[in-house]
Amino acid sequence: MNSNSIQYNMKTNKTILTATLALGLLVSTVAYSQPVDSVLAQTYSMFQNAQSYPQLLMASNRFKLIAAHYPLSWLADYYAAWSIAVLSFRTPDKKTRDPMLDQADAYFQKIERLDTSNDEVAVLGALLAQARLSVSPASRHGKYGAIANTYLALAKKINPDNPRIYYLKGNALFYTPKLFGGGAEKALPLYEKAEPLFVKDSHEINKPHWGKKETGMMMQQCRKKLGK
Repeated sequence: MNSNSIQYNMKTNKTILTATLALGLLVSTVAYSQPVDSVLAQTYSMFQNAQSYPQLLMASNRFKLIAAHYPLSWLADYYAAWSIAVLSFRTPDKKTRDPMLDQADAYFQKIERLDTSNDEVAVLGALLAQARLSVSPASRHGKYGAIANTYLALAKKINPDNPRIYYLKGNALFYTPKLFGGGAEKALPLYEKAEPLFVKDSHEINKPHWGKKETGMMMQQCRKKLGK
């Protein structure tokens, strides 16, 4: 094992230890009597303001704890699945991504069974499919690209004004090689379509509203690549 591998493993172990200790402390702070929306809002703020992978992991673990404490809350399951999906994109070790997403799928399947007419649930399904695809884009594009597109088509049928539909469609095109019909030029119009729709988001925790900041960042990347 070379020095880089040893250093990586040490960092990984430290991350896991930090998150585990934090999760143990959170067990004593999240009470059944506390309103679930309040706890979710606090944890969402932690996740969105995280500056490092360990902080993201800590917040995601908190979402999982909340889901365990509030088994009848679809929002708790939603945010647990969502946070794991987002975290998976930033996980340095690709070998750990599928096991992570297996956990996310368990939360997602629970809420999908309860409500097949919720555009946010369909968008989450697309996000999870894109997360699976990102593990191995070349070999998984056919399967998970199709799954993501199916979920996005369903979400658009339910609510065509959901900005996360166009944000995820933009991502799919941005990361698709230009040779295969993707690229910044194709993605930018979708991000531009999403941007004004984010204004209509409620910004309440009981209505998912993630993606605005990320859409702005992707628009900047597209414009930079296109020299705009």
